[in-house]
Amino acid sequence: MLDLDEAKLTQEMITLLENTQTMILATCSNNKVTARSMAVVNDGLTVLFQTGGHSEKIRQLTQNRNVALAAGHMQVEATAQVTEDPGKIQGFLAKYREKYPQYYAAYSGMLGEVTVVCTPVRVAIYRFIDGRPCTDVLDVTQKRAYREVLM
Repeated sequence: MLDLDEAKLTQEMITLLENTQTMILATCSNNKVTARSMAVVNDGLTVLFQTGGHSEKIRQLTQNRNVALAAGHMQVEATAQVTEDPGKIQGFLAKYREKYPQYYAAYSGMLGEVTVVCTPVRVAIYRFIDGRPCTDVLDVTQKRAYREVLM
């Protein structure tokens, strides 16, 4: 294991999130795992999205707040919090409207929409460096960055 610059890796991960249009969201409850694409925005490493308040993902999140998100070679393990209204998260609707004007127009005014705030615990990105597969890991809870060589 090789220690990495936490600030540098954090900024790289934030930039990747800002340039990501959709992420796969995995949720689980009662031994049933489901995954789907979500249009996301971020606030630093925090990932946010809006969805219908009566969806299967929301039912699962009420039973198990642990989620995983993935885009490309990036993986995010997070804890999700469901809010009542997308407008209650400061700045969310403005970011969502800017990044997804078509979705904002179609969904943001619908009754029953909620916002999910995914607070990261661990963020990782798979890489191939010096002929070896590895994963750069940002352990958000420990404020530590390191590289795991996979072979």
